[in-house]
Amino acid sequence: MRAKRYAAAGFRLFLFSAVALYAEVVLIRWMAAEIRMFAYLKNFALLGAFLGLGLGMMKGEDGFRRQRAPWLLIALVLILVFSPQLHLTRLFFPDPGIYQWGGSLLSPSLVAAVRATPGLGTIFRHVPDALVPWLLGAAALLVGIALLGLVVAIFFEFGCWIGALLATVNPPLTAYTLNLVGSLAGTLFYAVLVFFALPPWVWVIPIFACLWYVSANRHRDVWIFAAAIGLCLFAGWNSRVHWSPYYRIDLRPLGATSYTLSVDYDFHQDMLDLSANGREKNSTLSDAQRYYDFPFGIVPACRRALVVGAGSGNDVAAALRAGCSQVDAVEIDPTIAKLGQALHPERPYKSTSVRRIINDGRAYFHQVRGAGEKYDLIVFGLVDSQTALSVMSSLRLEFFLYSVESFQEALSLLDPRRGVLVVGFSVGWKDWVAQRIANSLQLASGQTPLIVKTADYVGALSYVVGPGLEFARSRVEGNRQVQDRTLQYTHTDIRPVRDDWPFLYYNPRRLPVVYLCSLLLLLSGGALLVRRVLKKANRGLPAPLDWPMFFMGSAFVLVETKNLSQLSILFGSTWITNAVVFSSIFVMAILANLVVGRTAVASLPTLYGFLGGALVLSYLVPFSALTVFPPVLRAMLGGGITALPVLFSSLIFAKLFEKTRRADIALGSNVLGGLFGGATEALTIFTGIKAMALIAILVYAVSGLSYLMQTRERPATVVA
Repeated sequence: MRAKRYAAAGFRLFLFSAVALYAEVVLIRWMAAEIRMFAYLKNFALLGAFLGLGLGMMKGEDGFRRQRAPWLLIALVLILVFSPQLHLTRLFFPDPGIYQWGGSLLSPSLVAAVRATPGLGTIFRHVPDALVPWLLGAAALLVGIALLGLVVAIFFEFGCWIGALLATVNPPLTAYTLNLVGSLAGTLFYAVLVFFALPPWVWVIPIFACLWYVSANRHRDVWIFAAAIGLCLFAGWNSRVHWSPYYRIDLRPLGATSYTLSVDYDFHQDMLDLSANGREKNSTLSDAQRYYDFPFGIVPACRRALVVGAGSGNDVAAALRAGCSQVDAVEIDPTIAKLGQALHPERPYKSTSVRRIINDGRAYFHQVRGAGEKYDLIVFGLVDSQTALSVMSSLRLEFFLYSVESFQEALSLLDPRRGVLVVGFSVGWKDWVAQRIANSLQLASGQTPLIVKTADYVGALSYVVGPGLEFARSRVEGNRQVQDRTLQYTHTDIRPVRDDWPFLYYNPRRLPVVYLCSLLLLLSGGALLVRRVLKKANRGLPAPLDWPMFFMGSAFVLVETKNLSQLSILFGSTWITNAVVFSSIFVMAILANLVVGRTAVASLPTLYGFLGGALVLSYLVPFSALTVFPPVLRAMLGGGITALPVLFSSLIFAKLFEKTRRADIALGSNVLGGLFGGATEALTIFTGIKAMALIAILVYAVSGLSYLMQTRERPATVVA
């Protein structure tokens, strides 16, 4: 009987761990799609999940409330389903130092947009224009805090379940292993949903099924959950809405044959018929036609062209109209590429001259450079991902595409006699972004780029560098339709984009004070909640918080974020890279547990020493330099350098966990440490990415010192 109860507890621990991790990534993804604030700052939702899980694990059985979780989850689901009606979709983060497409605090069009929005226009009718952005920003911040509080409450319930089961399953290392296996299963299951591009009403079914499984009133809850899924299905039943691995994509007709494509409710790109026949039917397309045709009119001949960020196909169609004999079209989002193939009025992807590649631009650069291919023209499309790289980071998908190192790779692919690189970017009012791209291109090429505005289309500029620059200048001179903006945006001292500092949208005139203060507020509020929970749930423990585990969690999040960023340079900023990195971490941690549980490994001081050495190595090795190697060698070197810190930290964690008396307190402390580490990631704005390795060394050292102090004071509580 005892064996059956133990097996049942072990299965539930696996199940809740899987569902908690799955719910974490699903809800963060869904919130990013429905509410702009969380698209750009996914890490806030993750930090809220960390706080809830950590508090719940430490509260454990004392906080066990099965009946509360379904209602909290349904509340969040309904908020997301009806976010347009609640005017939450364009909820932006009110920080002048952070740019967000169409909704920044300093956007010149913000006041006019508020005045024209039903509901908001009425509320702000008597408010002076100067106060509208600040009052709207304050309201957005309060609503964001409320939503984050709901996330904390939901994951507190999951944490209570997991904490209660961690205290039941013995030995502690076995409990932790089951938790890791469950987390790996949740990660892989989410990857399957992403692969098949399933909609949100499908995403929530596994979470509701788990809650129904543990419900004390299954008959009632099955109808509640069915009604919630039905509302999701009803609200999302739109044949023009598609879910890609990165976005919610809305498709709207634009005339008879063209379309406007929006992602997460914001404009992203058009599908336009810019052929002679299409322009005859619609004379308003002349600006767009001039912008897209410009790159192909400044090269002597276009035999081979590469389009990076090809989207639904406008740049590719322009290449075909210009007579390019071969066009390689690289697009990271498979759903957008498929929509372009099926619906673009000029059908560019149906041409036998076009090779469609679903990949990240940087990853493709590595691939073709290894093959020795050369292009007459490389065009960067209007790449603005409008979403973060991952839940672990505030970096955006496209940041590494606009770095000096990326431009150098692109330039190396040009014909050395006449090749041209043209970078298009929708700058609008963000002059510092225009200057940053100019400085990055100048540093990469050794040339002062030609910067022109060809038309009034989405506020776009075109930057030109490469061996064929002088020929391109000669084609532009005397063209009255092309405005030369070179002097306006060059020869500034603004910091360029580098792989180690990829913050393209960082406003040098504005410190992101609101963002940093929000992180401090989250940490302070978290500390108060931890103190309150521990005060109520103190079970006579000499030390209520396991500080070695806390700092292990903090440092590990820093290492994980650094690894993901650096591996994105080597293998692309794709959802597949994310899935492989996270899955590999869980696999390595599971293997470390098995090794520690079965064999004798090095002492903790030795492992800490190896860990420090591995982090120093990851700091010293320039990952951008590894891109010149073939794929297998690149994977061995890059993967090995990033895997070593994970390996040693996993072994240390397993040894600490092996003899802990309270698995719930230990793991809860570790998860709460992740909250601190996730907030510390913001320092990369000032230090760069690779410096996270040095910060992690410091935090791991604090973990080791706190372990020594703990063993001296309470030698029986952890392994010696």
